[in-house]
Amino acid sequence: MPSLYTSSVLLLLLGAVATQTVPNPEPCSGDCGYVHDPTVVIRQSDGTYFRFATFEDIQIATAPSLQGPWTSQGPVLPNGSLVQVSGANANSVWAPDAHLIGDTYYVYYAVSSLGSQNSGIGVATSTTMDSGTWVDHGALDIPSSADYNLIDPNLFTQDGSSFLLTFGSYWDGIYQIPMSDPSTIEVGAGPQNMAFNPTGNHPVEGSYQFWWPVNGVDYYYLFLSVGICCNTPPNLPPPGQEYHINVCRSTSPTGPFIDQTGLDCLNGGGTLLLGSHDNVYAPGGQGVIYDPNLDSIVLYYHYIDPTIGYDTEDYQFGYNLLSIGDDGWPFVSSS
Repeated sequence: MPSLYTSSVLLLLLGAVATQTVPNPEPCSGDCGYVHDPTVVIRQSDGTYFRFATFEDIQIATAPSLQGPWTSQGPVLPNGSLVQVSGANANSVWAPDAHLIGDTYYVYYAVSSLGSQNSGIGVATSTTMDSGTWVDHGALDIPSSADYNLIDPNLFTQDGSSFLLTFGSYWDGIYQIPMSDPSTIEVGAGPQNMAFNPTGNHPVEGSYQFWWPVNGVDYYYLFLSVGICCNTPPNLPPPGQEYHINVCRSTSPTGPFIDQTGLDCLNGGGTLLLGSHDNVYAPGGQGVIYDPNLDSIVLYYHYIDPTIGYDTEDYQFGYNLLSIGDDGWPFVSSS
């Protein structure tokens, strides 16, 4: 049962963060815990769902559907990463991002240590996604800068032939850089700033880009994890400053991205999509997928259930249907 302290925080969060009534996560069975920064992709050959998550060399779980039952299958990088970063453990591989491009599956990942700007982004490939089949190609050649942190990569492609990589955490926020192919940064390209949180120490990270047409208009959505992640009682951030998911959009994949009020994401814009509510605390690390089984776009993420715990191994895998209104703005819905 939650403590009096936890219950009080959650009651405050209902008023401070959640501006609309949102449904609880959809059902999940099997290995639904110890999940942080999930990414999900469906194997074309047999429809198996693969979920990758931070911790222990990027852990793989599979299931016949998003509902589960999820079963652990082992790591992507059992020997750690080829990416060499000063002060970081090569087995400390974070924030995977999985995609099928052509007949090859790609997982982008970051190597870093908490609070450090000594970071690098790498990529591994497989033709099946099974544990033991991944080939690590090491670091992407993204130029280093004092303006950004090389973590939380996310690949975006609309046509399978042109590619953009967004990344970043804290410092000056989220950046985007073009790629000439899924594993090569475009020669001479420089990262462009996409989103910035002007408050405090600029807590915005975990960007995810998604495209969807609405009434004949191509909208490009930038989903962001905003706020403070991963604190435990009694050191929780003030209500409203914990992790939550915001969204901005553009009619171009390179921005500018604005929120529902017209505020640019570069100026602190962002429309709340999912915040703390009920027994869901600090959702983030999100991704978006079209799920043929549910016949819906789906928002997936990690979250804390205070009745379970706040520690690393307690993080839960959550997902909700994602609807898009006639005005082109997404909102969380239920099945």
